[in-house]
Amino acid sequence: MIALLRRRPLVAYFALAFAWTWAFVILFLILFPLPDIIVRTTPGDLGPLIAALVMSAVVAGRGGVRQLLKRMVQWRVGVVWYAFALLGVPLVYIASIALVPGALGSFRAPGLGTVLVYPVLYLTLGIIGGPLTEEPGWRGFALPRLQTRWGPLAGTALLGLLWAAWHLPNYFRPDWSAVNGGLSFSGIVVFTVAAVSFSVVMTWAFNHTRASILIAILIHSSINFSQGLTGDLFPAAKNNEVAPVIGFAILAAIIVVATRGRLGYGGPEPAPAAVPAYSAP
Repeated sequence: MIALLRRRPLVAYFALAFAWTWAFVILFLILFPLPDIIVRTTPGDLGPLIAALVMSAVVAGRGGVRQLLKRMVQWRVGVVWYAFALLGVPLVYIASIALVPGALGSFRAPGLGTVLVYPVLYLTLGIIGGPLTEEPGWRGFALPRLQTRWGPLAGTALLGLLWAAWHLPNYFRPDWSAVNGGLSFSGIVVFTVAAVSFSVVMTWAFNHTRASILIAILIHSSINFSQGLTGDLFPAAKNNEVAPVIGFAILAAIIVVATRGRLGYGGPEPAPAAVPAYSAP
């Protein structure tokens, strides 16, 4: 079994990540819904993290696991990337929503108390909303290998499609479906375009920060936080996913053209966990 996993590490990784999450969502969120919101959300999201830890150990032993954990706290990157993750991403989201007809007219400025709570909400979403449990797998384990095998652009697009597919069972949950386009062909298409566009942006930042999983976590957290923030600031555009998807799709296209599809990728280089090297910031 170990030899089989080592021969097909990417296939094994995605199989483990999907199996854990889909089983939990179908059993405990759809068929037999659990009552507590924290219990309902966190265990299922652990799929990518568990798969990344297991496969890092299988592929490269303890050294691979240590390297993965080290990149989760790799904070020594250019300040511009923190600015992009914490300010740039929300600004793109807010600017896109503001262009929705009627959105500006419904603008509602937050009170001081609400603003002071924003950092707490951001951290909460980062910890239990998916970024902390997903990114060590998607960007930490899968992306480097996909880039080595398929190249940065094709590898990123494939990851975006699989990332979207991983969420599919959640469309049968009314609470999740309501804020993600609904269980419809158009809703799923918009979500898929969003996942691919976000993936391009995150790969670009990831490659320019020497494979920092922390930056990927922050960008993912900012996307989730911005979704709720814009709903409060612009009630008329609440749950509008089309506008921000268009905004990030345009940003992704600019990045692809500007980098000629390389997305900051510097080419593979042998490492303890077979993780490729990345260009300097």
